[in-house]
Amino acid sequence: MPDALPAHDPAADTPHASDAPTPPPAGDPPAPGRWLWVIYPLAMVAMNAVWGGVMQVLLGKQIAAIVPEQAASAAALGMALSVSAVSSVISQPIAGMLSDRTRTRFLGRRNVWIFGAGIVGALGLVAMSQLTSTTAIAITWAVMMWPLNATQASLTAVLPERVPQRLRGSMSGVLGAAGLVGGYAGVALAGLSQGLFMGYLLVAGLFLLLTQIFALTTKDRPAPEPQARTTPKHKDKAGHAMLSLRGAPDYWWAFTGRFLMIFGYFSVSSFQLYILRDHIGLGDIDRAATTLVAISGLSTLLSLVFALVGGWISDKAGRLRLFVGLSSLMFVPAGLVYLLVPTLTGAWVATAVSGAAFGVYMAVDQALITRVLPGVGNAGRDLGIMNIANAGPQIIAPSIAGAVVGATGDYQLVFVMLIVCTALAALSVRFIKGVR
Repeated sequence: MPDALPAHDPAADTPHASDAPTPPPAGDPPAPGRWLWVIYPLAMVAMNAVWGGVMQVLLGKQIAAIVPEQAASAAALGMALSVSAVSSVISQPIAGMLSDRTRTRFLGRRNVWIFGAGIVGALGLVAMSQLTSTTAIAITWAVMMWPLNATQASLTAVLPERVPQRLRGSMSGVLGAAGLVGGYAGVALAGLSQGLFMGYLLVAGLFLLLTQIFALTTKDRPAPEPQARTTPKHKDKAGHAMLSLRGAPDYWWAFTGRFLMIFGYFSVSSFQLYILRDHIGLGDIDRAATTLVAISGLSTLLSLVFALVGGWISDKAGRLRLFVGLSSLMFVPAGLVYLLVPTLTGAWVATAVSGAAFGVYMAVDQALITRVLPGVGNAGRDLGIMNIANAGPQIIAPSIAGAVVGATGDYQLVFVMLIVCTALAALSVRFIKGVR
Protein backbone atom coordinates (compact mmCIF):
# COMPACT_ATOMS: atom_id res chain seq x y z
CA MET A 1 0.00 0.00 0.00
CA PRO A 2 1.25 3.50 -0.73
CA ASP A 3 1.87 5.68 2.31
CA ALA A 4 0.48 8.73 0.52
CA LEU A 5 -1.46 9.67 -2.57
CA PRO A 6 0.52 9.06 -5.78
CA ALA A 7 2.33 11.98 -7.34
CA HIS A 8 0.59 13.82 -10.19
CA ASP A 9 1.38 12.40 -13.62
CA PRO A 10 1.36 15.03 -16.39
CA ALA A 11 0.43 12.34 -18.92
CA ALA A 12 -2.90 11.98 -17.14
CA ASP A 13 -3.93 15.35 -18.56
CA THR A 14 -3.99 13.97 -22.12
CA PRO A 15 -7.36 12.96 -23.59
CA HIS A 16 -6.46 9.26 -23.79
CA ALA A 17 -4.93 8.86 -20.32
CA SER A 18 -8.29 8.60 -18.60
CA ASP A 19 -9.11 5.49 -20.64
CA ALA A 20 -6.17 3.54 -19.18
CA PRO A 21 -6.98 1.47 -16.08
CA THR A 22 -5.17 2.41 -12.90
CA PRO A 23 -2.73 -0.37 -11.99
CA PRO A 24 -3.18 -1.89 -8.52
CA PRO A 25 -0.64 -0.92 -5.85
CA ALA A 26 2.39 -3.16 -5.51
CA GLY A 27 1.68 -6.12 -3.25
CA ASP A 28 -2.09 -5.58 -3.42
CA PRO A 29 -3.86 -8.91 -2.79
CA PRO A 30 -6.24 -10.42 -5.36
CA ALA A 31 -9.99 -10.00 -4.99
CA PRO A 32 -11.32 -12.29 -2.24
CA GLY A 33 -13.60 -15.22 -2.98
CA ARG A 34 -17.28 -15.18 -2.12
CA TRP A 35 -16.81 -17.21 1.06
CA LEU A 36 -14.59 -14.56 2.66
CA TRP A 37 -17.35 -11.98 2.09
CA VAL A 38 -19.60 -14.25 4.16
CA ILE A 39 -17.48 -15.74 6.93
CA TYR A 40 -15.29 -12.70 7.62
CA PRO A 41 -18.29 -10.53 8.61
CA LEU A 42 -19.74 -13.45 10.59
CA ALA A 43 -16.49 -13.75 12.55
CA MET A 44 -16.73 -10.04 13.31
CA VAL A 45 -20.31 -10.60 14.47
CA ALA A 46 -18.98 -13.11 16.99
CA MET A 47 -16.15 -10.83 18.10
CA ASN A 48 -18.43 -7.88 18.71
CA ALA A 49 -21.08 -10.01 20.39
CA VAL A 50 -18.53 -10.53 23.16
CA TRP A 51 -17.87 -6.79 23.58
CA GLY A 52 -21.57 -5.91 23.36
CA GLY A 53 -22.88 -8.68 25.58
CA VAL A 54 -20.22 -8.55 28.27
CA MET A 55 -19.35 -4.86 28.34
CA GLN A 56 -22.86 -3.43 28.01
CA VAL A 57 -24.98 -5.97 29.88
CA LEU A 58 -23.40 -8.91 31.66
CA LEU A 59 -20.75 -7.07 33.69
CA GLY A 60 -23.31 -4.43 34.67
CA LYS A 61 -25.86 -7.01 35.83
CA GLN A 62 -23.18 -9.05 37.58
CA ILE A 63 -21.84 -6.08 39.53
CA ALA A 64 -25.32 -4.70 40.26
CA ALA A 65 -26.12 -8.01 41.96
CA ILE A 66 -23.00 -7.64 44.12
CA VAL A 67 -23.22 -3.86 44.72
CA PRO A 68 -26.92 -2.89 44.39
CA GLU A 69 -26.72 0.85 45.30
CA GLN A 70 -26.92 2.94 42.11
CA ALA A 71 -23.91 5.29 42.31
CA ALA A 72 -21.83 2.62 44.03
CA SER A 73 -22.54 0.03 41.30
CA ALA A 74 -21.48 2.51 38.59
CA ALA A 75 -18.27 3.26 40.47
CA ALA A 76 -17.63 -0.45 41.06
CA LEU A 77 -18.12 -1.23 37.37
CA GLY A 78 -15.69 1.52 36.42
CA MET A 79 -13.15 0.29 38.97
CA ALA A 80 -13.42 -3.31 37.77
CA LEU A 81 -12.94 -2.29 34.15
CA SER A 82 -9.98 -0.02 34.94
CA VAL A 83 -7.92 -3.01 36.06
CA SER A 84 -8.20 -4.51 32.59
CA ALA A 85 -7.15 -1.28 30.83
CA VAL A 86 -3.41 -1.90 31.11
CA SER A 87 -3.86 -5.51 30.06
CA SER A 88 -5.79 -4.47 26.96
CA VAL A 89 -3.28 -1.81 25.92
CA ILE A 90 -0.36 -4.24 26.26
CA SER A 91 -2.02 -7.26 24.70
CA GLN A 92 -3.17 -5.63 21.44
CA PRO A 93 0.23 -4.82 19.86
CA ILE A 94 1.93 -7.89 21.35
CA ALA A 95 -0.72 -10.19 19.90
CA GLY A 96 -0.41 -8.51 16.50
CA MET A 97 3.39 -8.69 16.57
CA LEU A 98 3.34 -12.39 17.52
CA SER A 99 0.96 -13.22 14.69
CA ASP A 100 3.19 -11.23 12.29
CA ARG A 101 6.07 -13.52 13.23
CA THR A 102 4.14 -16.79 13.34
CA ARG A 103 5.17 -19.35 10.71
CA THR A 104 3.14 -22.55 10.70
CA ARG A 105 1.75 -24.92 8.10
CA PHE A 106 -1.24 -25.51 10.36
CA LEU A 107 -3.84 -22.94 9.28
CA GLY A 108 -1.40 -20.03 8.79
CA ARG A 109 -0.12 -17.16 10.88
CA ARG A 110 -3.47 -15.37 11.43
CA ASN A 111 -5.86 -18.33 11.37
CA VAL A 112 -3.91 -20.33 13.91
CA TRP A 113 -4.27 -17.49 16.41
CA ILE A 114 -7.97 -17.09 15.67
CA PHE A 115 -8.40 -20.83 16.21
CA GLY A 116 -6.44 -21.15 19.47
CA ALA A 117 -7.37 -17.83 21.07
CA GLY A 118 -11.02 -18.40 20.14
CA ILE A 119 -11.11 -21.61 22.18
CA VAL A 120 -9.38 -20.04 25.19
CA GLY A 121 -11.60 -16.95 25.02
CA ALA A 122 -14.82 -18.97 24.94
CA LEU A 123 -13.78 -21.05 27.96
CA GLY A 124 -12.83 -17.90 29.85
CA LEU A 125 -16.21 -16.31 29.18
CA VAL A 126 -18.02 -19.29 30.69
CA ALA A 127 -15.75 -19.08 33.74
CA MET A 128 -16.64 -15.39 34.13
CA SER A 129 -20.23 -16.35 34.93
CA GLN A 130 -19.19 -18.01 38.18
CA LEU A 131 -17.50 -14.98 39.76
CA THR A 132 -19.05 -13.42 42.85
CA SER A 133 -16.73 -10.53 43.76
CA THR A 134 -15.70 -7.36 41.94
CA THR A 135 -12.03 -8.18 42.54
CA ALA A 136 -12.35 -11.57 40.85
CA ILE A 137 -14.28 -9.99 37.99
CA ALA A 138 -11.59 -7.33 37.46
CA ILE A 139 -8.71 -9.83 37.48
CA THR A 140 -10.42 -12.37 35.23
CA TRP A 141 -11.56 -9.76 32.73
CA ALA A 142 -8.01 -8.40 32.58
CA VAL A 143 -6.71 -11.90 31.79
CA MET A 144 -9.45 -12.32 29.18
CA MET A 145 -8.10 -9.34 27.25
CA TRP A 146 -5.25 -11.53 25.97
CA PRO A 147 -7.15 -14.25 24.09
CA LEU A 148 -9.89 -11.84 23.00
CA ASN A 149 -7.46 -9.22 21.72
CA ALA A 150 -5.35 -11.92 20.05
CA THR A 151 -8.44 -13.00 18.12
CA GLN A 152 -9.39 -9.43 17.22
CA ALA A 153 -5.86 -8.41 16.17
CA SER A 154 -5.61 -11.38 13.80
CA LEU A 155 -9.08 -10.78 12.35
CA THR A 156 -8.31 -7.09 11.79
CA ALA A 157 -5.13 -7.94 9.86
CA VAL A 158 -7.20 -9.92 7.34
CA LEU A 159 -8.55 -6.70 5.76
CA PRO A 160 -5.27 -5.28 4.38
CA GLU A 161 -3.78 -8.73 3.72
CA ARG A 162 -6.63 -10.44 1.84
CA VAL A 163 -8.71 -7.57 0.41
CA PRO A 164 -7.40 -5.29 -2.39
CA GLN A 165 -7.37 -1.56 -1.78
CA ARG A 166 -10.17 -0.85 -4.30
CA LEU A 167 -12.60 -3.04 -2.31
CA ARG A 168 -11.66 -2.08 1.23
CA GLY A 169 -14.28 0.62 1.61
CA SER A 170 -17.01 -1.85 0.66
CA MET A 171 -15.58 -4.62 2.84
CA SER A 172 -15.13 -2.14 5.69
CA GLY A 173 -18.78 -1.19 5.32
CA VAL A 174 -19.80 -4.85 5.53
CA LEU A 175 -17.52 -5.40 8.52
CA GLY A 176 -18.81 -2.29 10.23
CA ALA A 177 -22.35 -3.52 9.74
CA ALA A 178 -21.37 -6.96 10.99
CA GLY A 179 -19.77 -5.44 14.08
CA LEU A 180 -22.97 -3.58 14.86
CA VAL A 181 -25.10 -6.66 14.34
CA GLY A 182 -22.72 -8.58 16.57
CA GLY A 183 -22.84 -5.94 19.28
CA TYR A 184 -26.63 -6.05 19.25
CA ALA A 185 -26.67 -9.85 19.17
CA GLY A 186 -24.53 -9.84 22.30
CA VAL A 187 -26.80 -7.29 24.01
CA ALA A 188 -29.90 -9.28 23.06
CA LEU A 189 -28.47 -12.64 24.13
CA ALA A 190 -27.26 -11.19 27.43
CA GLY A 191 -30.26 -8.95 28.10
CA LEU A 192 -32.96 -11.50 27.40
CA SER A 193 -31.24 -14.58 28.85
CA GLN A 194 -32.39 -16.10 32.11
CA GLY A 195 -29.46 -15.74 34.49
CA LEU A 196 -25.82 -14.75 34.10
CA PHE A 197 -24.58 -18.24 33.29
CA MET A 198 -26.91 -18.60 30.31
CA GLY A 199 -25.98 -15.13 29.07
CA TYR A 200 -22.26 -15.85 29.19
CA LEU A 201 -22.79 -19.32 27.69
CA LEU A 202 -24.73 -18.02 24.69
CA VAL A 203 -22.18 -15.28 23.95
CA ALA A 204 -19.27 -17.72 24.35
CA GLY A 205 -20.96 -20.31 22.13
CA LEU A 206 -21.51 -17.82 19.30
CA PHE A 207 -17.92 -16.60 19.60
CA LEU A 208 -16.48 -20.13 19.56
CA LEU A 209 -18.58 -21.36 16.66
CA LEU A 210 -17.92 -18.54 14.19
CA THR A 211 -14.22 -18.00 14.96
CA GLN A 212 -13.53 -21.71 14.52
CA ILE A 213 -15.40 -21.84 11.21
CA PHE A 214 -13.40 -18.83 9.97
CA ALA A 215 -10.06 -20.35 11.01
CA LEU A 216 -10.80 -23.76 9.50
CA THR A 217 -12.42 -22.72 6.21
CA THR A 218 -10.43 -19.71 4.96
CA LYS A 219 -7.00 -19.66 3.38
CA ASP A 220 -4.40 -17.50 5.07
CA ARG A 221 -2.08 -15.42 2.94
CA PRO A 222 1.53 -16.60 3.35
CA ALA A 223 3.81 -14.30 5.28
CA PRO A 224 6.64 -12.77 3.23
CA GLU A 225 9.95 -14.45 3.96
CA PRO A 226 12.82 -12.13 4.99
CA GLN A 227 15.09 -13.23 2.15
CA ALA A 228 12.35 -12.69 -0.45
CA ARG A 229 11.73 -9.06 0.39
CA THR A 230 12.85 -6.65 -2.29
CA THR A 231 11.54 -3.44 -0.74
CA PRO A 232 13.99 -0.55 -1.17
CA LYS A 233 15.82 0.37 1.98
CA HIS A 234 14.15 3.79 2.37
CA LYS A 235 10.68 2.19 2.00
CA ASP A 236 11.49 -0.56 4.49
CA LYS A 237 12.77 2.04 6.91
CA ALA A 238 9.43 3.85 6.69
CA GLY A 239 7.64 0.67 7.66
CA HIS A 240 9.74 0.26 10.78
CA ALA A 241 9.57 3.93 11.74
CA MET A 242 5.86 3.85 12.54
CA LEU A 243 6.44 4.45 16.23
CA SER A 244 7.94 7.83 15.34
CA LEU A 245 5.45 10.70 15.35
CA ARG A 246 7.48 12.45 12.67
CA GLY A 247 7.87 9.31 10.54
CA ALA A 248 4.15 8.47 10.26
CA PRO A 249 2.05 11.53 11.17
CA ASP A 250 -1.05 10.38 9.26
CA TYR A 251 -1.05 7.10 11.16
CA TRP A 252 -0.93 8.87 14.52
CA TRP A 253 -3.58 11.45 13.60
CA ALA A 254 -5.85 8.56 12.62
CA PHE A 255 -4.97 6.90 15.94
CA THR A 256 -5.82 10.10 17.83
CA GLY A 257 -9.12 10.57 16.05
CA ARG A 258 -10.25 7.01 16.62
CA PHE A 259 -9.17 7.07 20.28
CA LEU A 260 -11.15 10.25 20.96
CA MET A 261 -14.23 9.07 19.05
CA ILE A 262 -14.37 5.64 20.67
CA PHE A 263 -13.63 7.15 24.11
CA GLY A 264 -16.55 9.57 23.82
CA TYR A 265 -18.90 6.96 22.41
CA PHE A 266 -18.18 4.25 24.99
CA SER A 267 -18.22 6.65 27.92
CA VAL A 268 -21.98 6.66 27.30
CA SER A 269 -22.77 3.37 25.56
CA SER A 270 -21.02 1.23 28.19
CA PHE A 271 -23.32 2.74 30.83
CA GLN A 272 -26.55 2.55 28.81
CA LEU A 273 -27.94 -0.03 31.23
CA TYR A 274 -27.33 2.23 34.22
CA ILE A 275 -28.33 5.40 32.30
CA LEU A 276 -31.72 3.87 31.60
CA ARG A 277 -32.06 2.73 35.19
CA ASP A 278 -30.83 5.91 36.91
CA HIS A 279 -30.71 8.92 34.53
CA ILE A 280 -33.89 8.08 32.59
CA GLY A 281 -35.54 6.74 35.73
CA LEU A 282 -36.65 3.21 34.84
CA GLY A 283 -35.52 2.09 38.29
CA ASP A 284 -35.40 -1.69 37.92
CA ILE A 285 -32.27 -3.32 36.40
CA ASP A 286 -34.24 -6.03 34.57
CA ARG A 287 -36.64 -3.48 33.07
CA ALA A 288 -33.66 -1.39 32.01
CA ALA A 289 -32.06 -4.46 30.38
CA THR A 290 -35.22 -5.24 28.41
CA THR A 291 -35.53 -1.61 27.28
CA LEU A 292 -31.85 -1.61 26.30
CA VAL A 293 -32.47 -4.53 23.95
CA ALA A 294 -35.27 -2.59 22.22
CA ILE A 295 -33.32 0.68 21.96
CA SER A 296 -30.21 -1.14 20.75
CA GLY A 297 -32.32 -2.79 18.05
CA LEU A 298 -33.16 0.59 16.54
CA SER A 299 -29.58 1.76 16.86
CA THR A 300 -28.27 -1.39 15.20
CA LEU A 301 -30.72 -1.18 12.32
CA LEU A 302 -29.75 2.42 11.56
CA SER A 303 -26.05 1.65 12.00
CA LEU A 304 -26.35 -1.30 9.65
CA VAL A 305 -27.97 0.75 6.90
CA PHE A 306 -25.61 3.70 7.27
CA ALA A 307 -22.51 1.48 7.46
CA LEU A 308 -23.35 -0.23 4.17
CA VAL A 309 -24.31 3.02 2.43
CA GLY A 310 -21.36 4.93 3.90
CA GLY A 311 -18.82 2.32 2.81
CA TRP A 312 -20.24 2.18 -0.72
CA ILE A 313 -20.42 5.96 -1.15
CA SER A 314 -16.91 6.46 0.22
CA ASP A 315 -15.57 4.01 -2.39
CA LYS A 316 -17.34 5.96 -5.15
CA ALA A 317 -16.46 9.43 -3.88
CA GLY A 318 -12.97 8.64 -2.63
CA ARG A 319 -13.47 11.10 0.25
CA LEU A 320 -12.72 9.11 3.40
CA ARG A 321 -11.75 12.04 5.64
CA LEU A 322 -14.99 13.92 4.92
CA PHE A 323 -17.16 10.98 5.96
CA VAL A 324 -15.12 10.27 9.08
CA GLY A 325 -15.25 13.91 10.19
CA LEU A 326 -18.98 14.39 9.60
CA SER A 327 -19.94 11.13 11.30
CA SER A 328 -17.86 12.12 14.34
CA LEU A 329 -19.63 15.49 14.54
CA MET A 330 -23.06 13.80 14.54
CA PHE A 331 -22.42 12.66 18.10
CA VAL A 332 -22.54 16.25 19.34
CA PRO A 333 -26.33 16.65 18.89
CA ALA A 334 -26.82 13.13 20.28
CA GLY A 335 -24.96 14.13 23.42
CA LEU A 336 -26.98 17.34 23.74
CA VAL A 337 -30.24 15.36 23.62
CA TYR A 338 -29.00 13.07 26.39
CA LEU A 339 -27.95 16.12 28.40
CA LEU A 340 -31.04 18.29 27.93
CA VAL A 341 -33.87 15.76 27.47
CA PRO A 342 -33.50 13.09 30.21
CA THR A 343 -36.58 11.10 29.16
CA LEU A 344 -37.16 7.76 27.49
CA THR A 345 -38.11 9.58 24.29
CA GLY A 346 -34.86 11.52 24.47
CA ALA A 347 -32.96 8.25 24.90
CA TRP A 348 -34.61 6.85 21.76
CA VAL A 349 -33.74 9.96 19.73
CA ALA A 350 -30.15 10.19 20.97
CA THR A 351 -29.56 6.49 20.39
CA ALA A 352 -30.95 6.71 16.85
CA VAL A 353 -28.68 9.63 15.93
CA SER A 354 -25.59 8.06 17.46
CA GLY A 355 -26.41 4.70 15.86
CA ALA A 356 -26.50 6.20 12.36
CA ALA A 357 -23.29 8.15 13.02
CA PHE A 358 -21.49 5.12 14.43
CA GLY A 359 -22.42 3.03 11.39
CA VAL A 360 -20.86 5.49 8.96
CA TYR A 361 -17.85 6.05 11.19
CA MET A 362 -16.89 2.41 11.70
CA ALA A 363 -17.32 1.62 8.01
CA VAL A 364 -15.25 4.47 6.62
CA ASP A 365 -12.68 4.95 9.39
CA GLN A 366 -11.47 1.36 9.03
CA ALA A 367 -10.83 1.97 5.33
CA LEU A 368 -9.01 5.20 6.22
CA ILE A 369 -6.79 3.35 8.68
CA THR A 370 -5.69 0.81 6.07
CA ARG A 371 -4.54 3.73 3.92
CA VAL A 372 -2.27 5.26 6.58
CA LEU A 373 -0.43 2.10 7.70
CA PRO A 374 3.35 2.71 7.57
CA GLY A 375 3.96 -0.60 5.75
CA VAL A 376 2.24 -3.89 4.90
CA GLY A 377 5.09 -6.05 6.23
CA ASN A 378 4.11 -5.23 9.80
CA ALA A 379 0.35 -4.96 9.31
CA GLY A 380 -0.45 -7.14 12.32
CA ARG A 381 1.77 -5.08 14.61
CA ASP A 382 0.58 -1.73 13.26
CA LEU A 383 -3.09 -2.69 13.34
CA GLY A 384 -2.56 -4.15 16.80
CA ILE A 385 -1.32 -0.77 17.98
CA MET A 386 -4.18 0.95 16.13
CA ASN A 387 -6.58 -1.41 17.89
CA ILE A 388 -5.47 0.18 21.16
CA ALA A 389 -7.39 3.23 19.94
CA ASN A 390 -10.41 0.98 19.51
CA ALA A 391 -10.23 -1.41 22.47
CA GLY A 392 -8.44 0.83 24.95
CA PRO A 393 -11.16 3.50 25.20
CA GLN A 394 -13.78 0.77 25.57
CA ILE A 395 -12.03 -0.16 28.81
CA ILE A 396 -10.75 3.23 29.98
CA ALA A 397 -13.88 5.29 29.20
CA PRO A 398 -16.18 3.27 31.50
CA SER A 399 -13.55 3.49 34.22
CA ILE A 400 -13.39 7.28 34.08
CA ALA A 401 -17.14 7.65 33.54
CA GLY A 402 -17.81 5.34 36.48
CA ALA A 403 -15.53 7.40 38.70
CA VAL A 404 -17.28 10.61 37.57
CA VAL A 405 -20.73 9.16 38.31
CA GLY A 406 -19.55 7.82 41.65
CA ALA A 407 -18.24 11.26 42.61
CA THR A 408 -21.11 13.40 41.28
CA GLY A 409 -24.07 11.04 41.51
CA ASP A 410 -25.30 11.80 37.97
CA TYR A 411 -24.35 11.46 34.30
CA GLN A 412 -24.21 15.12 33.22
CA LEU A 413 -20.42 15.26 32.89
CA VAL A 414 -20.42 11.94 31.05
CA PHE A 415 -22.54 13.45 28.28
CA VAL A 416 -20.21 16.45 28.17
CA MET A 417 -17.32 13.99 27.68
CA LEU A 418 -19.15 12.53 24.67
CA ILE A 419 -19.65 15.96 23.09
CA VAL A 420 -16.11 17.24 23.62
CA CYS A 421 -14.28 14.04 22.61
CA THR A 422 -16.22 13.46 19.39
CA ALA A 423 -15.84 17.10 18.34
CA LEU A 424 -12.07 16.83 18.84
CA ALA A 425 -12.06 13.56 16.91
CA ALA A 426 -13.66 15.30 13.93
CA LEU A 427 -11.06 18.06 14.14
CA SER A 428 -8.12 15.63 14.19
CA VAL A 429 -9.10 14.16 10.81
CA ARG A 430 -8.25 17.48 9.15
CA PHE A 431 -4.56 16.94 9.89
CA ILE A 432 -4.33 13.72 7.83
CA LYS A 433 -2.63 14.77 4.61
CA GLY A 434 -2.00 11.58 2.62
CA VAL A 435 -5.65 10.54 2.19
CA ARG A 436 -8.55 12.53 0.74
